[in-house]
Amino acid sequence: MAEAFTRFPTADLHQLELRAVGELERLPGVAAASVWLDYDGQLRDARLHVMPGAASTIIVNAVSRVLHALSIPFDARSIRTCPIALPDEVAATLVGQSRSRFLLLQDLTLTRAGAHITCRIQLEREGTTAAGEASELDTSGGRSRAAAKATLRAAENATEGLALGLEAAVVTQMFGRSYAVVSVEASIGRRVATLSGIVPVDPSRAPEEATCLATLRAIDRWIGM
Repeated sequence: MAEAFTRFPTADLHQLELRAVGELERLPGVAAASVWLDYDGQLRDARLHVMPGAASTIIVNAVSRVLHALSIPFDARSIRTCPIALPDEVAATLVGQSRSRFLLLQDLTLTRAGAHITCRIQLEREGTTAAGEASELDTSGGRSRAAAKATLRAAENATEGLALGLEAAVVTQMFGRSYAVVSVEASIGRRVATLSGIVPVDPSRAPEEATCLATLRAIDRWIGM
C-alpha cells in the first residue's frame, strides 16, 4: 500500500515559511534567511546569510532548534549557510558609492492599497530607462521584498537574457546602525551565481531606497563582468 502524505494548503505553507524566516532572522549572526517547504510541510531548503566570523556549526544547531520548535521536519543537509562578504561591501559604502556603476536608480515610488504595498522602480542604463514593479504585504519585511523584487524586474528589463530571483531582503541592525541586506539568485547565458549586497540605511531617507541600492550592488558587478 502506498504511503499516505498530508498535503498542506499552499497558504498555510507560505505562512509557516514566513514564520520560520522571522524566527531564523532573529538568531545572532544571521543577517537574512530564506525557507522553502515541500507540500507535506517538510523542509526542502533553508539558506542563511550569516555575518563574517559566525560559526556555521553553531548557526545550524540554532536553526535546528527553531525548526523543531515549529514542528517542521527536516534533514540537516537541507540547511545551508552563506557568509556575507561584508568588509568589501562596507568599504564600498564608506567611499561614498551610493549608486551602481551600470544600473542607476532613477525613481522609486511606493503606493498602498488595503493591506498591500506596491513598489515601482525605474532604472537607467546607458541612457535608456527600464521599470519594474512588485507588490507585497505592507509590513517592514514586505516593503523590503517589494523594493528588491521591483529592482530585479527593472534590471531584467534593462539587460537582455538576464534572469533574477530574490532569495531574501531584510533591514537588520549591525555595528550600531541599520543595513539593508539582499541575496539574489542570478543567471545570464550559462553563468549562474548567488549574489549578496549590503547598504547602510540613511535615517533621512526611506529604507526601501537602501534595499534597492543593496539589490543593485548585489547584481551590478556581476552584470558588468
